[in-house]
Amino acid sequence: MRKQPFEILRPFTQNLSVSFFEKEDAPLSDDIVREHLHAQGLTALHQVHGSRAICVRKPTSRIIQADALATDVPGLALTLRIADCQSFIVYAPSHHVVGLIHAGWRGLVAGVIPSFFRLLKEEWQIRPEETIVCSAPSLCLACSRFTDPSTELPTIRPDYFSNNHVDLRAIAKDQLFTLGVMPRSFERMSECTCCDPQAYWSYRGGDRDAVQKGMTNMLACVLSPLV
Repeated sequence: MRKQPFEILRPFTQNLSVSFFEKEDAPLSDDIVREHLHAQGLTALHQVHGSRAICVRKPTSRIIQADALATDVPGLALTLRIADCQSFIVYAPSHHVVGLIHAGWRGLVAGVIPSFFRLLKEEWQIRPEETIVCSAPSLCLACSRFTDPSTELPTIRPDYFSNNHVDLRAIAKDQLFTLGVMPRSFERMSECTCCDPQAYWSYRGGDRDAVQKGMTNMLACVLSPLV
């Protein structure tokens, strides 16, 4: 487990706890994660590779179908389970609101990133430029191979394609920056889940059966009460 894995969030350690759970942490239950974060409750989604983003203020247990969530409730842990997909934590310090986004290639096509930022605007009047965004390990360009990118990702510009490979990281970053997230407020953990299957659960890296049975990496966070 890596605690506070993002340098850009370290100034907010008293306000926000972040953990990234890897292969060495398995088996990993929601109760274990909640205890690690010293949280009073925990939220978990039924992730469906779509665009739905929700506000949560009480515990959920993989019942609600969505791929992004946000809260303003201290002590309520947010979690995402991921293998090769991109996952983002978004923190708005001035509003003390935090959220998580699960963005596989289907989610990028569906628009989960702009959907999440619409939620921030509608619920808390938070603008993208007021947020800090961090991304956990995910597929690199070399490992993001598709059969026919132009058919599978019809709404994505072909300049993100390199033969049969797609720069999913660049697509997400450009979506964030186009919305208004400031480049200086963005940080990515550079590791690729598929390139390092010893460290990370990876569907494409040889863990297909295990991932289908629920063995995944996890990004989790919890707000602390402001003092």
